Amino acid sequence: MTSARTPSRRAVVIGTGGSLGYAWAIAALSTWQQATGLDARDADVVVGTSAGSIIASALASGVAVDDLVDHLQRPRERREGPSGPPSRPRPRGARGGTPPVPRFGPGSIRLLGRIARAPRRFPPLAFASALLPVGRADTTGVVKLVSSFAPESWPGPPSAPELRIVATDYDTGARVPFGRPGAPPASPADAASASCAVPGWFAPVRIDGRRYVDGGVCSATSADLLLGPDMPPVDEALVLVPLARRGGVRLTGAGAAADGLFRGIVGGRSAREIARLRSAGVRVTTHAPGPEDRAAMGWNVMDARKQGDVLRTALRTTEAWWARKDRDDW
Repeated sequence: MTSARTPSRRAVVIGTGGSLGYAWAIAALSTWQQATGLDARDADVVVGTSAGSIIASALASGVAVDDLVDHLQRPRERREGPSGPPSRPRPRGARGGTPPVPRFGPGSIRLLGRIARAPRRFPPLAFASALLPVGRADTTGVVKLVSSFAPESWPGPPSAPELRIVATDYDTGARVPFGRPGAPPASPADAASASCAVPGWFAPVRIDGRRYVDGGVCSATSADLLLGPDMPPVDEALVLVPLARRGGVRLTGAGAAADGLFRGIVGGRSAREIARLRSAGVRVTTHAPGPEDRAAMGWNVMDARKQGDVLRTALRTTEAWWARKDRDDW
């Protein structure tokens, strides 16, 4: 007799990426599904950070990736609708991919003080995030969007994936995975709103009396959460890192150097987290934007006007990537 093969337990991790990383990740998920015959909604665990939290919430709520693609392919003025699949919302107060003028002074004096006392305890982006002034854009669009398809509280339906949405406590610098047992009470919509609150651009989001900002301040993916005791064990993980880089491309403009430095920091931390997963026996498949993707994005990943171009480019480049036999996964 032959015993039935035990199905693999799978995780999908979608990192931070802004409006354009959101489009890239949706394309990468779509072509990954086509290449593997799998459905991302069938994952046992879904982890999302910032823009990735919107996609993760959608998957955990049963929204099909094809619907996400179709929705982004519509003209922007036709994407609104309470029952339609989600599109990364444009920040209130933003124009042409730039933030409104922020408030004066550092965003988090308390976090700056903590970093001064123990700088090695904090990730590289924490200092810059605390120093940036408080943004004036708000994330109410994220709340409205995610509320249109996600449950009001955790846990979701029994058949839904285990969902984690990652934000950063703006006064302590602590990483907070909403949805984890013992995490502050919040709806997926409020958690995604906090996870998307980019320091200096958006105002921090208050949940249970605390201020929260983008989870990417701590980690672009938080893939290492899969090893936590609160998580079901997984055998395989797909990790998408929209703000890392694969291959070289020379960008021009005022933000080009910062873009390259930032993507290098993101890629380094993500690679270490992925190495931890592999050391624990998890089979990890990864992807990040390649040269053509980055050229389509440019250095301002918040410029939603480019979403259509980025989506079209990524549908082509990621399809080719998944078809390669010599993929150099990190």
